Amino acid sequence: MEKYFFEAFDGLERLSPGSAQSTKKAISLVNIATEKELNILDLGCGNGIHTLTLAESFPNAHITAVDTNQQYLNGLKNQLRKKELADRVTVLNASMLELDFPPETFDLIWAEGSIYIAGFQKGLKEWKTFLKQGGFLVCSEISWLHANPSKESKDFWQQGYPEIDTISNKVNQIIESEYAYLFSFVLPKEDWTDDYYLPLERNLKKMEDKYQDTPEALVVVNTLKQEIALYHGNSRDYSYVFYGMKKI
Repeated sequence: MEKYFFEAFDGLERLSPGSAQSTKKAISLVNIATEKELNILDLGCGNGIHTLTLAESFPNAHITAVDTNQQYLNGLKNQLRKKELADRVTVLNASMLELDFPPETFDLIWAEGSIYIAGFQKGLKEWKTFLKQGGFLVCSEISWLHANPSKESKDFWQQGYPEIDTISNKVNQIIESEYAYLFSFVLPKEDWTDDYYLPLERNLKKMEDKYQDTPEALVVVNTLKQEIALYHGNSRDYSYVFYGMKKI
C-alpha cells in the first residue's frame, strides 16, 4: 500500500498544501537580519522545496535539512548541487522524534507542514532545547478556522490528527510552552488547490488508468480523492496555519 502512496506523490513539487509566496511571507515575518550568519534546522524537509527557499532567503546561513525519506533527500542533494548550495546545506536522514543536537544550536527551526509528525505541543516543548536564547520557531499546522466545523470535517481530522484545534487554542499552547507568540496567518485556498491538489489529481488520474485491476492501488487513489473532495466541500472549516514564535 505504501508504494502506491509514494507513487501518488511522485514528481510533485509540493507534498502538502503551501506555496513559495506563503513560505516567503512567513520568512518575512521573522525578525532576523538576512545577512547574519545563522544556523537553521529544517525539520521534515521532504523534497527540500522549503529548504531551497530558506537558503535563498538567508544567504549566509547554514541549514541542516532533516527527513527520513532517502529518496526525497537524494533529490534535494541533486538540487543543491545544481544550485551550488551543497556547501551551505547538510542533508540528514534522521527522525524528528530522535534529534541529537547540542542545546542552543539553532537560530531558527523551520517545520513547514511537518510538526504534526511529532505532535504540536510535543514539538514545541522538545525542540525548544535546540534553539538559542531569542531563537525562532516557525511551523505550519492544520487548524480549525472556526469552532463549529462540519461533521465530515470533524470525523476526518479527529481520525487523522486528533491534535487539530482552533487558531486561538494553538496560540494559547504556544504561550503555555513559554514562547513569545509572534504571528499566525492562514494559508490561502490556492495553496491547497492550485499548488497541491491539482498536480496530485493529475497523478491520481494516471494511476486510475494504470491500475484498473489492482485493488490496493485503487484504495489509495480513492482515499486521496475523498480527501480532496472533503476539502472542496469544507474549505471554510480548516486550513494549514503558519505560526511564528520566539524562545524567551
